[in-house]
Amino acid sequence: MKPLAVLAASLILPICAHAQIPSPARIDSAPVVQPAEQPTSPSSSRRAQPLILVTSEALDAKRSNQLVAGVAIGQSLLLRSASSLTPKAATDRWIGAAISPDFLFVTNSALPFSQNYGAMWAGRGVSTRTLFGYKLEGARARIIIAPELILSANAEWSLDSRFFTPAVPPGRSEFAMPYYAGAFTIDIPMRYGDNSIRRIDLGQTTALVAAKSLEFGFANENEWWGPGIRNAIVLSNNAPGFPHLFVRTARPLNTKLGGIEFRWLVGGLTESAFFDTVSTNNTRSISAIAATLQTGWDPNLSFGIARSVYGTTKSWGPVFTRWFDVLAPVHLDAPDTSQTQRDQLFTLFGRWVFPEAGVEMYGEWGRTRLESNLRQFLVAPNHTQGYTVGMQWRSGDSTSGSVRIQGELTQLEQSATFRDVPLGSWYTSERVIQGYTNRGEPLGASIGPGSSSQWLAIDHLASNWRFGGYLGRVRWNQDVHNHYPFPIYVGYCNQDVSVIPGIRGARAGSFGLFTADLSLQKRLTPFFQNSGGCPNNGDRLDIHNTSLAITFIPFRR
Repeated sequence: MKPLAVLAASLILPICAHAQIPSPARIDSAPVVQPAEQPTSPSSSRRAQPLILVTSEALDAKRSNQLVAGVAIGQSLLLRSASSLTPKAATDRWIGAAISPDFLFVTNSALPFSQNYGAMWAGRGVSTRTLFGYKLEGARARIIIAPELILSANAEWSLDSRFFTPAVPPGRSEFAMPYYAGAFTIDIPMRYGDNSIRRIDLGQTTALVAAKSLEFGFANENEWWGPGIRNAIVLSNNAPGFPHLFVRTARPLNTKLGGIEFRWLVGGLTESAFFDTVSTNNTRSISAIAATLQTGWDPNLSFGIARSVYGTTKSWGPVFTRWFDVLAPVHLDAPDTSQTQRDQLFTLFGRWVFPEAGVEMYGEWGRTRLESNLRQFLVAPNHTQGYTVGMQWRSGDSTSGSVRIQGELTQLEQSATFRDVPLGSWYTSERVIQGYTNRGEPLGASIGPGSSSQWLAIDHLASNWRFGGYLGRVRWNQDVHNHYPFPIYVGYCNQDVSVIPGIRGARAGSFGLFTADLSLQKRLTPFFQNSGGCPNNGDRLDIHNTSLAITFIPFRR
């Protein structure tokens, strides 16, 4: 414990009113994306301004601009949240301003498809999220009140009764995922009840005080840790934000190696209303820490490390006292005799930008179990591993615009070591039955447990608009396919795969910022709906789903 404590102690943008897409013609004509440590002027801070969210158009524009301009000090973007991305006001007195509303509209024609939408779960039908609020800023304090109004049709959908679907285990909600039963379970409902959804979430609400290089506070905002564009393994905005206390660097700590940033949080996770019928296990604790190094010899090269430990609790009382759970050993192969049951995730990640070539490469590698000795690691370094690798390339400056290519691969399917030791899927747990989720959605990668994905996109970037297309593939719940005791007649050729071609675009103008994403998805054998046999030997259920996502942020230029 002592060495870990010492290690922890040692670790211890706006596009605002001009939220345009980067201009390829000249770097200095790109949108004014100010680093979080460079405050806005008091006069501009009085105008309504948008929050910069962790997967927003503003962030995409900033990251794209780094491909040709390089990464400024303190701008590695490996640890981010709305309160740290959105520039602060330069003032010695209190200044208040409204937050520009942020509207998100998603419609799915046949199936739920919800990835990185935060508090909004996009089921079948129309779903909307409206972010609004007010921020109050002083010299050493900041309050962001940014709730989100969630409205979702949550329309009915069901699997074809002709095909095999297991019964929901006793004690579980009728809407629970039936395949995750037994030792490794997770709270990811098939549908969020049989009624439409209407609720107000705390959203990106944050209150903090600053003391020299550190910030302390309370937040409900989403955190994104890691370099991924589509998936972050430890923390992302795939699930609703959760209430947490935090301490973090306000700006990088200068060392001989480079600038160090860290975040340490403790908070509480909530079970969805559609998992089980027990009312005494609805809360879990989470303690997580991450640190990054932006190297002094090359600011374009950054590394990071993160660990998250979540555990059972009977009430909210002890949740905010579990700061040091993140330093506690979690040996899942040995019985846990303590009253609290814990599980963990651990990742290493990095990002390297080459502005001379317009290229960046990034990756994240993680495990759910840490070995107790070196021999075990050397024998099976891939044990319980998951990873993401990706790249971007942007062409040089041109008066007619530039081209950007993006690619990302995420692998969370079980490693071959399941033959030696029984393993659960990523985000499932044999000790914390709801798994690594909040309100029924995984806190990390949007593809969820036991899955893998590949994604490739190409865009044309201009001064105030972009347009492009992409092709994605997700193999869902593959660990279920490999291990669930299906009847022999459906045991083959029933992988659950989505093929996702789409087009997307954005336009910034005097009206504000508008983005759209249209995908024509085909989900092959969804939830293993197969009458038996391999190709040409049985019937399969394939579902076509049209998904449209639109965002609109009005602002005054």
